[in-house]
Amino acid sequence: MRIPTLPTLALAVALGLQGCASAGQSWRAGPAGIAAEQQLRARMSSGQYGSALADLDDKRIAPADALLRQMYRGLVAMHAGQNELGTRALDRAWTIAYQRYTKRLSDGAQSMVTGDGALPYDPGNAELLLVPYYGGLNWLARNESGEAAVEARRMSTVLASESNSLPDARFQGVMRYIAGVMFEVAGERNDADVAYRNANVLLNGDLPGDTIPLDAGHGDVIVLIEDGFVARPAPAGLSFWVNRDEAALLESDDDAVRMSTYREIDRRRGVSRDWAAESYRNVSMRWPVMSDVNPQAGQGVLGARATRLAAVDVLSDSAMLDAAATGRAVQLPVLGEGTGDPPIAARAVGMSVSDAVRADFDRGQPGRIARALGRVAVRELSLKGAEGAFNAAGDIIASDDEKEGKGEKGDKKDEDKKAGKAGAAVGAILLGIGLLAIHASSQILDQPDLRAWQLLPDRITVARMRLPVGEHIVEVTRDGQARSLGAVTVRPGQVTVLVHRWWPGAEPVVAAAPER
Repeated sequence: MRIPTLPTLALAVALGLQGCASAGQSWRAGPAGIAAEQQLRARMSSGQYGSALADLDDKRIAPADALLRQMYRGLVAMHAGQNELGTRALDRAWTIAYQRYTKRLSDGAQSMVTGDGALPYDPGNAELLLVPYYGGLNWLARNESGEAAVEARRMSTVLASESNSLPDARFQGVMRYIAGVMFEVAGERNDADVAYRNANVLLNGDLPGDTIPLDAGHGDVIVLIEDGFVARPAPAGLSFWVNRDEAALLESDDDAVRMSTYREIDRRRGVSRDWAAESYRNVSMRWPVMSDVNPQAGQGVLGARATRLAAVDVLSDSAMLDAAATGRAVQLPVLGEGTGDPPIAARAVGMSVSDAVRADFDRGQPGRIARALGRVAVRELSLKGAEGAFNAAGDIIASDDEKEGKGEKGDKKDEDKKAGKAGAAVGAILLGIGLLAIHASSQILDQPDLRAWQLLPDRITVARMRLPVGEHIVEVTRDGQARSLGAVTVRPGQVTVLVHRWWPGAEPVVAAAPER
């Protein structure tokens, strides 16, 4: 048997040790039941945005992966009102995400020993689109509409790609529409019209409001309503059998072939067979799954409405002079007093973030199972290699003992050979120990990769109202609940964007009415 060299052992041990540091850190932030993830969600739901932001400076809580950490920070910073930090974090996230389109060879080799958690986090297209979405919202909060338009172009770049893994048409349509809103706020009407036309096609004409340019007597209020928490992956036990041909098909360039092969294998979940032929393999592993049930999903129909407040009359200079000359009292309506007009309901259209994220996750399952099979093979080879190394060391030692038993005496040359054999025996033993360590560490570190942007909402709804110029109380609604966003000044020809998040477990809010 040919014994692997010490450099090979050094490489394998280095990969195993590096994997301990990376895989153990990277899959930590995300599994259902992990206290760190629950803590972040609980803080956001209770409005403790500053505390959640501080948590992300704690290495025990924040995701170890740089991209995922910036994605978390950008979203939390927006809710915490630290929009400058939010824009920086999400701009950095966008840069890293694009750099990761090309996988690094060293990371791929490491994942064959330690698990997918050793790979850099690679977001699906749904999460990727939400990076500039939140980046744009941060810029709008800073009144930097031109920068928000940059984020809209990033969204449009992804949406215009020929990728066959884009989210469904509804998700794309809502994202196109939001990009159009950002362009419109920035005064880039041509780009806005293109985005709106694309959205109209994708949504089959079901747009959340009029996109015709505004006149001088009206303005638009657009409310982005987010609800619940996104579905997240969870660990599950998986046992199945697979043949050699299927293992190759899982790495096919054809998405349809990969997915059909995965579905066929997945149907055998929990089925174990004792195959004598080497072309079949039984596999057991811990496995990430995305459940169809999301306990923190949004509930109810989302919408928005506006109630007009009485406007303050602004008298002309001549009218004021006439009033002063005649001594006539001038009675002005009190700001905040309702006009008695019925509320104006918004037109709304929504999309499911969870469905889009789940689809991205499912598209990645064939690759995960292919890599998992590769790790199973590495473990088997390392175990067989260790056995071979120990047997080789035993043969070397036995041959020397046999020669000594015959009373053979050697000269200086024989002594050198004996020393060389002793060194070879020691090397074989060390190699066997190293390969056993790789086998054991691979078993321990091969954990399900449960990383995800888990602070995203379950769904996003866009509501749009074309309102007369003046002051309006804007409310977001969810079935019988409503929350007031306060008074909003509608200016002639301008678009105002508001954001509201319904958090899971939040106390019900009764319908709010303008103060009198």
